[in-house]
Amino acid sequence: MKARGIVLGIAAAVVAVASFSISACGSKATPPPSSAVTSSPTTSSAARQKAFEAAAATLSHDAHVPRDSIAGVSQEETTWPNSCLGCPKAGESCAQVLTPGYRVVLRAADATYEYHTDIGGTARLCSQSGPGYPPPPPPPAAAPTPYR
Repeated sequence: MKARGIVLGIAAAVVAVASFSISACGSKATPPPSSAVTSSPTTSSAARQKAFEAAAATLSHDAHVPRDSIAGVSQEETTWPNSCLGCPKAGESCAQVLTPGYRVVLRAADATYEYHTDIGGTARLCSQSGPGYPPPPPPPAAAPTPYR
C-alpha cells in the first residue's frame, strides 16, 4: 500500500512538471509595463491578465501575427455603458447595461490596436491606427468604475 502511494505521488509530480513545461513553450504577448496599467483594489490580477490575453489572442488571430510579436502598450480598468463594450458595430443592438472590463492597447509591427474587454475575457477590436489606417476616433465616454 505504501509503494502504491509513492508511485501515485511520483506520477502526479511528473504530470505537474510536464504540464508546466508544455504551457511554458507557447509564445506569449508582452504585457504592458506596470506603469501603464490602471486598476482598482477590487480587480484581481487574474482578471487583468485574462483581459490582456483575450485581446492579444484576438489580435493574433485576426491580424495573423505571432503572439510573441504583440506588445502591450497600456491597460486600464473601465466600466462600459453597454454589452457591446462601448464599441457597437453598424446595425448591432446592444443591451444598455454597465459592463465592467478593460481598455487594452496593443502594438504589432507599426500598428496600434485598441481592444475593449469584459472581465470574462471577451475582446472586441474598437480601433486601430498605423500606416494605412486613419487615426482612431476619440474613446467613448465610459462610466467610472463604481467602488465596492
